[in-house]
Amino acid sequence: MSDENLILKNWLQQKKVFTDNLIISRKRPTKDSVHDLRVAVKKLRSYLRLNEEFTKEEWRTSFSEIKQLFRSFGRLRDFDMSLELSRRSERKWQMSLLSFKQYLNSNRSLTRRWAKQAAINFNEQQPIFDFPFSFFNDLSFEKITEKITDLSNEKIKKVKRLKKHFHKNAHEIRKQLKDVLYWLKICPKDIMDSIFDVKHLDQCLKYLGSWQDQFIFKRKIRQYIKELARKDEKQTLAALEKNINNVQKDLLEKAGKKSSAIEARKVTINI
Repeated sequence: MSDENLILKNWLQQKKVFTDNLIISRKRPTKDSVHDLRVAVKKLRSYLRLNEEFTKEEWRTSFSEIKQLFRSFGRLRDFDMSLELSRRSERKWQMSLLSFKQYLNSNRSLTRRWAKQAAINFNEQQPIFDFPFSFFNDLSFEKITEKITDLSNEKIKKVKRLKKHFHKNAHEIRKQLKDVLYWLKICPKDIMDSIFDVKHLDQCLKYLGSWQDQFIFKRKIRQYIKELARKDEKQTLAALEKNINNVQKDLLEKAGKKSSAIEARKVTINI
C-alpha cells in the first residue's frame, strides 16, 4: 500500500490554487489570477482523466460548472493576450494598431465584468472538489508510477500519429502532451527525472502555447475586420496576418523538433 496518495496530494494543492484565485477574481480578475486559476483547472481535469484510466469513473458531468467558469475566464485571457500581442507587433513590425487595440480594450473591459460575475456566482462547495481518489490508497507507489509510465508512452505514440497533420492537430497534440507533463509531475521530482527528461516536453509545450496564442490573435483580427475595420486599416491588418502566419510556421517547426526528441526516448521506469 502507498504511504501517500500521490494524486490526492496534488489534487488538494490545485484545489487551493483554484480557490485562492477565485477569491481574488471576485474582486477583480487580473492576468495572474485568471492564468493561475485556468492552469489549476487544467491540472484538476488531468488528474480526473488519470483516475478514469485506472477506475473508469465518469466525472465530466460533475465538472461542467467548473468548465463553464474556465471558459468565461478563457475569453478574458484571450483578449488580454491579444492586446499584449498587438503591442508587441507594433514594436516588432513598426505598425500602428491604435483602433484595433481600442477594440480589444473595450471587449476586454466587458469580458472582465462577465468573468468577475461568473466568479461571484460560482459555488466552490461542489462535490467534485471532494473527489476522494480512494482507489489509489490500495496501490503501491511502484504500480502507480508504472501505470503513469505506460499511459505516457501511449500518449506519445498518439502524438506521433497526430503529427502527420501537425498544423491541423496542434491543439490536440498540446492537450495530449499536457496530460503527460501533469501526470509525470505527480511523481516526486527525483523519480520524475529518472523516468523522463521534461526539458524537451516543457519547450515543446511552450512553442505550442505560443502558436495557440497567435491563432487566437489572428481570429480577433478577423473579427475586427469583419465588424469595424476601416478600409485604410485593412492593408495593415492583412500585413499583420501574414506576419503571424510566418510566426506560427516557425513555432510549429520548433515544436516539431522538440516533439521528435520526445518520441526518440521511450519513457522507462527506474525506481
